[in-house]
Amino acid sequence: MNTIDAGMHKSRTANSPHPVLRIDGVPLEQWIKGVKDVAGDDMTDYLVPAQGWLIDQADYDNAWHLLGPQSEGNATVVPVLVCADDMDMNCTVVVVEQTVNADTVAWERFGQAVDVRHGIVTSVKWITPHQKAVFPLSSFRAAATEMKRLTDEVWT
Repeated sequence: MNTIDAGMHKSRTANSPHPVLRIDGVPLEQWIKGVKDVAGDDMTDYLVPAQGWLIDQADYDNAWHLLGPQSEGNATVVPVLVCADDMDMNCTVVVVEQTVNADTVAWERFGQAVDVRHGIVTSVKWITPHQKAVFPLSSFRAAATEMKRLTDEVWT
């Protein structure tokens, strides 16, 4: 089982520390690898959390809503990282397929949004080989709550 928490971190494209989710103590944009740019170079180090960075209010609200564990046994495609330059759902968007069981949240696989309509990811290119992480449900909820608190109360 993996650990998840939230904390402040200065990513490559940020001027100052900002809230991030960390898996096993590693900021998400560093933990996940495999999102390639047109030249085939890994670009995850240049992405920032969708939760907190999206400038469109509907997209911002949707990203937070989708991160929250949904119904048990269902899969949800959650935007987790976006381009720091554009801060919208029209540039690079990294998503995770998130499933919830009685006491765990699993991030089954990561991918790059291929098509986004009105802020909703409609098509995904899944990264292979893919990384997977499984968290205790209570720890996941605590991390999401702390990420929201840091975004709303600490990050300026």
